Amino acid sequence: MALDKHRRKLRKLWIAALLGGLFLPTLTLIPLGSFWLWQNGFLLIWAAAAVVCVISMLLLQNRLINKRKRAPDKNLVPDASTGSRDVETSWTPAERQAWAAVLELARRPGTSAAIGSRDAVLELGAKTIRAVAQSLHPEVKDPLWQFTVPEAFALVERVSRRLRVYTVDNIPLGEHLTVAQILAVYRWRGALGVAERAYDVWRIARLANPVAAVTHELRERLSKQVLEAGRAHITDRLVDTYVKEVGRAAIDLYGGRLKISSEHLNSMISTASTADEAAISARANEPLRILVIGQSGAGKTSLISALIDGRAGDVFARSASYVPHLLRRPNFPKALIIDTPGLDGSERHLKTLAERAADCDLVLCVIHALRDDGLSERGAIDAVRHRFSQMPNRIAPTVVTVVTHIDLLPPADVWHPPYDLTESAVPKVASIVGEAEAVFRRLEVHRENIVPISLKRAAQFNVDAVWDRLAEILPDAQSAQLARQLAHGTGGWRLKKIFSQTVMAGKALGGSFRS
Repeated sequence: MALDKHRRKLRKLWIAALLGGLFLPTLTLIPLGSFWLWQNGFLLIWAAAAVVCVISMLLLQNRLINKRKRAPDKNLVPDASTGSRDVETSWTPAERQAWAAVLELARRPGTSAAIGSRDAVLELGAKTIRAVAQSLHPEVKDPLWQFTVPEAFALVERVSRRLRVYTVDNIPLGEHLTVAQILAVYRWRGALGVAERAYDVWRIARLANPVAAVTHELRERLSKQVLEAGRAHITDRLVDTYVKEVGRAAIDLYGGRLKISSEHLNSMISTASTADEAAISARANEPLRILVIGQSGAGKTSLISALIDGRAGDVFARSASYVPHLLRRPNFPKALIIDTPGLDGSERHLKTLAERAADCDLVLCVIHALRDDGLSERGAIDAVRHRFSQMPNRIAPTVVTVVTHIDLLPPADVWHPPYDLTESAVPKVASIVGEAEAVFRRLEVHRENIVPISLKRAAQFNVDAVWDRLAEILPDAQSAQLARQLAHGTGGWRLKKIFSQTVMAGKALGGSFRS
């Protein structure tokens, strides 16, 4: 025991001698160098040069920081169309509104200054969570606890996984960091105060050389300002990131995205799709659902036939009800395309149509090129939009407008496809482009989502453009599909699931009694 104590003392002495040998020569340069500068008359010149260097670095850093602050932060722009990291394209309107509340809290003046302790950090996180909860559950008096126990476990699992990756990738020797080491650092946090007091004593002692002391003080004050400016900028960025990460996790929690596991979501089939697939004797993972609307005679059924078989014809009879058809195409997900009765403008028909659209992810609006009013189609589109405005946890389907019978546009006796729709000098092309523009004004849909086609038997034209448009808007349709699946999977009581849970609980209870 005594031998071990002696060895420890020798080891400490050896470490002290090593540190002294390393740092003592460097430390002696400060007084000896200052004395040499004073002796040769260079001290004031050196002090002036040091001040100029520090001021130059301060101005440079302030300029860089201010430039960074003036530059627009792309992470703060919630633009789903650009695929930015901050806004998920699959977020519903309610979730986007919650994200806006998170950004408002992150940008609020004084947020960074309020982070001065562990309790302040926790309080900021709690404020962020409350903002999201109130935004997603405004109908509940106390929305903070509007999540299930499995969701809480899923959130802990997700955050823990991300923290593990961050620790391993961003902290030196993070994969070897132990909890005991973290606690030891925390216990030694008081040593910083001792070091600061010792440094104050050194500042007083060096007044023996007033010129050097003033020079050092000036340099340290300027350096401190630089560090403070940098620290403020870093603090702003950390707080901004912290609030966003907490907000993102809260949106997943209160938006119901943790209620359904990815495995269950991939294997889930909605009730509406189950019924429709049963009608055509097919079952598979949840397909994309496309609703085709339009007046009788506009060409809805012929368009469905062309999309399925590649040619328009009498493959399907005209529909007097809602009839699903299986749609398959290489490099396009499986889909159900649903034919509908012709629009008649009645309130009852529009209400039924809107309810059917609530089970769909994309809408094809078929309009006859020679029917100029477009009132029935506009009423149907408005009914669908109004229905989805009442469902903030859903994403409204994109509307693609297909203008048919363009071969009948003037000059009606001329039809020699294919046509280049950019050649506006051609009379037929000018009529087609003009009709597409008129549809854009009447229906107020996106201009790029208007596709003019002809389903004429002998001279079909531009049907592939419909497929091209569907492929381009596929990500939006899949986002609407995901929101629909989440709404379907989290709603209602499933008796089969409850029965299974009851049986498992009984087995667990019986096992505890046997043990």
